[in-house]
Amino acid sequence: MIIQQAIALGMIGFVVGKITATLLMAPIFPKYVLLEPLDSVLGFIVVVVICILSSLIAIRVALKVDPAEAIGG
Repeated sequence: MIIQQAIALGMIGFVVGKITATLLMAPIFPKYVLLEPLDSVLGFIVVVVICILSSLIAIRVALKVDPAEAIGG
């Protein structure tokens, strides 16, 4: 469940960032950086991999916590 949430948040963040950078911010800046479709795909893959790796760290930390302590007892 943690991995699913991390991937979902990463995907949402990537889509919002891509739309903002492409449609809203690009016309404002005087210099334009050309990103080809393959660059966007590779960027998306990198975001998903980073989300998976970071969620694995969170899972590892969560498994070390005593369940009674987590509930508050």
